[in-house]
Amino acid sequence: MPRGDITTNITISTNHPVQAKIISKNKGMICGLEVAKKVFLMVDKQLVVKTQLQDGAYIKTNQTILTIKGNKKSILKAERTALNFLGFMSGISTKTNELSLLIKKFKTKVCCTRKTLPNLRNLQKYAVIVGGGTNNRMNLSDEIFIKDNHIADNNLETLIPAVIKKNKLKKLITVEVDNLTQLKKIKAYKINRVLFDNMTPANIKNGIKLLPKNIETEASGNINQSNIRNYAKSGVQRISMGALTHTITNFDFSLEIKN
Repeated sequence: MPRGDITTNITISTNHPVQAKIISKNKGMICGLEVAKKVFLMVDKQLVVKTQLQDGAYIKTNQTILTIKGNKKSILKAERTALNFLGFMSGISTKTNELSLLIKKFKTKVCCTRKTLPNLRNLQKYAVIVGGGTNNRMNLSDEIFIKDNHIADNNLETLIPAVIKKNKLKKLITVEVDNLTQLKKIKAYKINRVLFDNMTPANIKNGIKLLPKNIETEASGNINQSNIRNYAKSGVQRISMGALTHTITNFDFSLEIKN
């Protein structure tokens, strides 16, 4: 705020202390408590911000999440930013948890991708973990991930051995396939994971049967809440969904002040 909160400065003439609380407007899984507390304290380190909850707790509608005591102007200046982080992160953790519970019996993990909002990847991936999911690579240097565009101008039988030979840092190697013909060409190589992209659950099930047990499996592409169980039934170990982070339903919170 280059010139501060001009509305609060104009409408509130005194710096009298008040009590405020943040209330949930939905039910789900809370995430972002420490971030929200940090926002308030960055505006005014004299504020007293308390909660009895921890990230990952289930919350009900109209439940008090945080309490804040101190300067009213400071609370109002921090309000929206704190609520934005809480709503954003709790939306991700709640959706991840819902999906994780749907496929829990199949021992399949919900996994996020690199389809995150600029500058917010760490928070988004943290919220996925809180919700019971797992993270895909954080950045391009974390692992070797051979996708269709890498394969396009190369022969798989020569590309994969060359990649393995050049992998001096012993990074995890994932290879994306979109049909069983491609899978048969790479199954004998020492790779770590196969990503089945835009393949049906039936084809994925057949593909898993072709692979050695030590190669991890993952599915992605057009997977959503209505069909995720069908994919989990295939026996795939991870299901990655960009929607966990790029299509977020905000979790609604409000702040109430008692003068």
